Amino acid sequence: MQVERLDAKWILQLLKVILSTKKLNPLQSYLSDEEMEELGNFLLSDTISDETMMPDCLDGFLTALVTAPVMPASSVWLPQVWGPSVKDESTFDCHAQLERITGLIMRHFGSLIFRLQENPDACEPLFDSAVYPDSSREFIDGEMWAHGFMSGIELQRTDWQPCFDDPVSAGFLRPIYLLGTEDISVDDESLIATPEQREELSKLIPESVAGLYRFWAPIRRIVLDPAVPREYLKIGRNEKCPCGSGRKFKKCCGVTPESDLT
Repeated sequence: MQVERLDAKWILQLLKVILSTKKLNPLQSYLSDEEMEELGNFLLSDTISDETMMPDCLDGFLTALVTAPVMPASSVWLPQVWGPSVKDESTFDCHAQLERITGLIMRHFGSLIFRLQENPDACEPLFDSAVYPDSSREFIDGEMWAHGFMSGIELQRTDWQPCFDDPVSAGFLRPIYLLGTEDISVDDESLIATPEQREELSKLIPESVAGLYRFWAPIRRIVLDPAVPREYLKIGRNEKCPCGSGRKFKKCCGVTPESDLT
């Protein structure tokens, strides 16, 4: 059987084609239930590394990239989907399968961009569910989604630092952090000890994503606007605006119609 591997130059060309096409027709970016199932089946198959992200983890990872102040290049984040090391690189049965699976991932990525741009409050994370022997019902399980989101943050942790330093945005991140980080304090472990606690934290995640998306909205606008000096990227939202107005950055050049940071 012929095995296809990810070729860097080819994959970059594919991503450019996919992204340019979806910018013209956002609705075609959304995966159908059948396509989402197809992608999930591949990610769960025995032919790929055990380190490859599962569907809920991938959704959290991509959401973090979309929410972030600066979106990393696809050549940086896409290999992380398959695993943390080169040995985890995915293989495909044929060139067509490589194109198909990569295209599905990129379309899902694009759909997250469009959905958050349209309405951050309508965020619908792809959560799993969990069943426990001592309970008669299923619990919403956002742990792997949160793990994926935290992996997206770690990919560009320096860029996220202002979020950690700001009490409001840090509060939004808190449920995701508690569910998605392994190295937490003993006190924090007591907050995720039961399925009920983890489910309640999972329910807070949509609000968290909306809050974090709005927190970074001014910075994303600056990144996308070539006319704005690059040094603005280093300005904290509560610092004085470098334009000389004397006002805080968040109430001056950092203001966008979609943000509500006052």
